[in-house]
Amino acid sequence: MRLFSLALAITLAASGASAFDFKPYGRGAFSQLTKAHAGKPLIVHFWSVTCPACLAELPQWAKIAGEKKGIDIVFVNTDGDEDRPRAQARMEKAGLANADHYGFADDFVEKLYFEADNSWRGELPFTALVAPDGAVVTVTGAVDDPLIVEWLEKRAGK
Repeated sequence: MRLFSLALAITLAASGASAFDFKPYGRGAFSQLTKAHAGKPLIVHFWSVTCPACLAELPQWAKIAGEKKGIDIVFVNTDGDEDRPRAQARMEKAGLANADHYGFADDFVEKLYFEADNSWRGELPFTALVAPDGAVVTVTGAVDDPLIVEWLEKRAGK
């Protein structure tokens, strides 16, 4: 198996395709992310390959990531390991191959939802907007939600 993984990595590198791993997103990950990005604006965006709205807006997130250089953006895929190849392909197609990627790595997903927002029940897309001072605003809905737009505008050029 290890030889196969090495061969796959070499093949991908030779073909120019990018290979990336989803870092594990388990219990305590939301807190760890906010601490790791303390003092900077942070967006933690949760999405799935089974969510049509999530897939439709990935190119918009790529545009934001390209324009808002002072804002850290982390993408968290909520699918299981079996859907990670599809998730990777979607991120690459959207131009987000070099983004910071995490994937749910805990079967107790309700705990992961609760840690991000104690009223979140898993609806997608879901975005946590973390201000430099650590204040968190969460949004269930599309990237063009007025709360997300306003939050981004406040941080334009910062």
